[in-house]
Amino acid sequence: MKKLMIACAVAALTAGAFAAGCGDDEEPTPADPVNQVYKVTFSGKTTKGVPGKDVVTPVMCGDDQTTDGCVVRVPATFKVQGWYVLCNITCGTILDVFNAPARQAFWQTKPYKGDIADSATVFSLINVIGKKGKDAEAAGKFTGTVTYAENATWALGEGLEFAGLGKTKVKGGTWAYFPSFSGNFAGAPAGSWYIKGKTCEQTHVWEPCTMTVDCENVPNTVAFGKWTMKYDASATKKAATKNPSAPSYATIH
Repeated sequence: MKKLMIACAVAALTAGAFAAGCGDDEEPTPADPVNQVYKVTFSGKTTKGVPGKDVVTPVMCGDDQTTDGCVVRVPATFKVQGWYVLCNITCGTILDVFNAPARQAFWQTKPYKGDIADSATVFSLINVIGKKGKDAEAAGKFTGTVTYAENATWALGEGLEFAGLGKTKVKGGTWAYFPSFSGNFAGAPAGSWYIKGKTCEQTHVWEPCTMTVDCENVPNTVAFGKWTMKYDASATKKAATKNPSAPSYATIH
């Protein structure tokens, strides 16, 4: 019985301190301000453009005449990666800090490689849950415009909605960081009209070039799959003086 009472007392102390550090009515006990780095991935399916039978001369191939050609969209793999560097984060400011990271970078690798210089994430919630405060939930929206080449962009439109469950790391009876989140995302970005690595006609000479045909009223398309967000301990240790790795074409902002 004595051992049981001691165990209960320790559990109560831990739960109380944890709750207070997360905005409870009791006096807060926040963790020390730290830098935290989280790697984020959106991977799944979307569509991409391929030449349609009416495609004659793409605009970027140097012809002065704008054609009526358009594209046919086919299923394709979707992948966006990136990271956030969070500064001065304490348990009571989790949501605010995630919505205003100190630095971030996002880029697309599939169906094409491209920078997302205007990437923005708005978390609608990040909550600690569970009887022992070791679980978590998160939801939000990711927006941006993928830039593949000059004058070749793909707007994510209304954005990708994401949600998932994760874990929390508790140190000294208060929240420390989230080891990982895993869930799903879905959205309806603008229809893809960018075609890479095809050939097109330019003054009767066929040569490799990038095709971006002049399309109007292209319907939105789908993007859906798995969303993950993981704490990077190694990058976190270096975050004060060094940014996490990113491709050379990615913009850090």
